[in-house]
Amino acid sequence: MLAADLTIVLIVFVISIVLLISNRVRYDIIGIGSVFVLMVFGITKFSTVTAEIGSLPVLLLGIVMIVSKTVSDSGIIDKFAEVISKKIKNEYVLLFALFLMVGIFSGFLSDVALTLMMVPLSYYISDKLKKSPSKYLMPFAYMAVLGGRYTVASTSSNVVLYDLWYSKTGHFLNFFQFADPGIYIVLAAIPAAIFISFILPNRTKKITSVDEFKTGEYLTEVQVQKDSEVIGKSINDFEKDYGIRVVAIYPGRISWRQRTIFGGDILLVRLKPESLTTLSGIKGLKMTIPNAASENLSIREVFVMPESRLVGQQLSQIREAAGYNISVVGISAYGKKIFGRFRTISIEGGDVLMLSGSDEDIAAFITDNSLGPLSEREMRVFNPTKGIISIVSLGFAVILASFGVNLIIAFGAALLIMMITRALNFKSMYKSVQWPILVFVGTYLILGAAIISTGLSGYIAGIILGSPLILFVVTAILANTIGNVGSAVIMGPVAMGFPDPLKAIVVVAMAASCTFITPFGNQSNLVVQAAGSYTAKDYALFGSIIMVVAMVMTLIYAYL
Repeated sequence: MLAADLTIVLIVFVISIVLLISNRVRYDIIGIGSVFVLMVFGITKFSTVTAEIGSLPVLLLGIVMIVSKTVSDSGIIDKFAEVISKKIKNEYVLLFALFLMVGIFSGFLSDVALTLMMVPLSYYISDKLKKSPSKYLMPFAYMAVLGGRYTVASTSSNVVLYDLWYSKTGHFLNFFQFADPGIYIVLAAIPAAIFISFILPNRTKKITSVDEFKTGEYLTEVQVQKDSEVIGKSINDFEKDYGIRVVAIYPGRISWRQRTIFGGDILLVRLKPESLTTLSGIKGLKMTIPNAASENLSIREVFVMPESRLVGQQLSQIREAAGYNISVVGISAYGKKIFGRFRTISIEGGDVLMLSGSDEDIAAFITDNSLGPLSEREMRVFNPTKGIISIVSLGFAVILASFGVNLIIAFGAALLIMMITRALNFKSMYKSVQWPILVFVGTYLILGAAIISTGLSGYIAGIILGSPLILFVVTAILANTIGNVGSAVIMGPVAMGFPDPLKAIVVVAMAASCTFITPFGNQSNLVVQAAGSYTAKDYALFGSIIMVVAMVMTLIYAYL
């Protein structure tokens, strides 16, 4: 009977790998299907399914996702990176500083969230250096993944190994258990990432649709307050410092391009959505976004249908409309001729509006005015209070975890602090969770348990032959085909059979995070693929460079 169960598990395992590699079926659906088959054949019990779905790795990942998203939404890391970019003029020194920053932060934040934060910065740097964003997007994504390996809570595969170690030994791994060799890998990979940015092709992303072109830039208006940091700058200096174009200034002057900015001035600016964090972070500029932005309001883009009753109205009529607690942050700049203030711009069919408000109010506004919601993309308004609270809360969680407190309790405490201080809006909290990933983690934990119970992991261990090199290579191959969670679930138990299981677990952790050589190996790769016009060949070539660096540093650790 055991042999039959092993055969069934092997078949399920192989089919799931083939489906994951093909990328034709979503990974969480593959996980659910695999578990269903195991239950049908009686290999996995229902009690096991419920236990794994609600297990420590799944719950902890959900909490970490919420904490990471709160830090991300505050815009504080974007602002910090922007300040660094302004202070450092040399491209390679700047990249070294930014890659180091990303590597450090990714030990505590989701690599996907951190990659999304770096996308606007890539555009900022590319504009500043007159190069394509494709030179920087991939290296930033690689560094976000690389750094997420030296703490036990930084990536889902590490969390899986953390739970596995506890189940086998009865005690938890140290929070910084993977720091050696994780930190050395990050430091060694920075020069490699800089080299990759140097040799990456300078590609320009082609526009594939009219909507994409029309939402490329927005017009918005800001008022200069008495304490603003831009007072005394010329218009040319403002544009050079912040990468945001000024379309008009009120009150106007002759030769206004050289005009000095004063308190009380009104600036009509043209910016990319990615620059919204930069604009909102400039001290003393009052935007059309109300102070309620600190109350976790959303920023959404909506398409004005030809039949919408807003067509022909001026923006002032919308901003003053009763019944909707929303604000028009911007309007698509494409084809607009400016003859006055922002509020005098008339809406036309086909325009795209950038709205600020609660999800409920924006939804009602969309329904009542024949508007079409566009797919969401990351747009953040800099909120220093929220940023400071979220960073302090995260630091508190790290301190607790460093002293041996259970990760659920440590990060749960951070979550509670964010909720009490209103840095986190509990109503939208569940939107921060990437549910497909949690489902995949839970289902693959179930498949991993079946692999162990049927003895399949023993056969895999026979292939490894106790070699850290083979252990790393096999884990890395699995990570780039079925994902880091799947590789950790399968190879973790194999590592536990090594003479030095702790060192072997660290090798698996390092290899499982080497998801660089396929676009679908890691979500961070997918985030930048379209924006950078990267091909599968690009990931195979440039990702191999980073993986070799990680492998060499890991093997030095393993054999010393």
